[in-house]
Amino acid sequence: MSWNNGPVERRELLKKSGVALTVGTVGTAGCMGGNGNGNGGNGGNGGNGGNGGNGDSEEDVEITLASANGPESTIVQTIQSEFIDRIENETDGRISFNLEAGTIGGAEEVLDATVSGTTDMVIESPEATATRFAPSYTFAGDPFVIRDIEHYRSVEEEFLLTEDGLNGELLNNGLRMFKGYRWGNRGVTANKSVTSPEDVQGLKMRLPQFDSWVGVWEEIGVDVTPVPFDELYSALETGVADSSEGPITQFMSTSLYEVQSHFSETNHLLSMHHFIMNEEFYQGLSTDDRDYMESVIEEAADDVTDSIREQEEDEYDAARDEGTTIIRADEVDREAFVEAGQPYLEELSSEEWAVDFQEIQDL
Repeated sequence: MSWNNGPVERRELLKKSGVALTVGTVGTAGCMGGNGNGNGGNGGNGGNGGNGGNGDSEEDVEITLASANGPESTIVQTIQSEFIDRIENETDGRISFNLEAGTIGGAEEVLDATVSGTTDMVIESPEATATRFAPSYTFAGDPFVIRDIEHYRSVEEEFLLTEDGLNGELLNNGLRMFKGYRWGNRGVTANKSVTSPEDVQGLKMRLPQFDSWVGVWEEIGVDVTPVPFDELYSALETGVADSSEGPITQFMSTSLYEVQSHFSETNHLLSMHHFIMNEEFYQGLSTDDRDYMESVIEEAADDVTDSIREQEEDEYDAARDEGTTIIRADEVDREAFVEAGQPYLEELSSEEWAVDFQEIQDL
């Protein structure tokens, strides 16, 4: 994509932060910006603490960004192009990145590394983040709670990014969460179409073993079947499981089209990731650099969302080419699924969530 400088406010941020207004060609140096004399901002001591709170942004900044996903994953490659390369080129390498993709561990490990200051920034899901630090906010990652990206933006603004919401809990743990980006809608794979709760009664569906996920689908009528992810293909091939769920990217990357004939776009779960920063590192940035980073994150969240959506459509086309029958969202009675799972969701919200289920649905 082309990176336009946008409105006057955006240009002023670039000027204040010492950023060239003419964006150069994206280099091939990968995730290290090549500034040569970075000040070690990933040491867990607030990075550029010496210049925090002032308007002088001339010092180099190196940001260690962690992801539990590997470097070849779609999401990491998209973050590289839409976020990392953008910042490194707009700042002529003054702000550079060290990308730790799939090298630290899973969600818990990358989050803990960012709390400790081993890394400065992480991209992670709201459910994994809430599970680690604020379990009463895991609702953002439960099935049939979030309708679409527009609904998520309302939930995000009302309950997640506020200091009296999830972000407040994270700040108490030394983290600051910023706007999230969509990286996929999850659907159902099977050897038949799935458009209503009647289609999944007694269906042996493989699910990740999150209690809330299992509870919702069992309430709807699924026979939840625990299968390790690395055994999913063989389980579907041999009939140990009849069905699975996940994004279309997973369906294609694991070649499930060879053992499942249908992919139904149930959109039961909107997969999101958020930019999350070590609070001490954030406070150590100059005022101008903080403003600049927040501005880029705000734009990148929307750009990544759009890019992933386009890539999903390519994956649907590829699945059709492999002979898969695709059931699109407008053919699925999602409201019937929500109604079928609602008794469990309401019980969950009354006992465990910080927010009432109906309050979320009313947004």
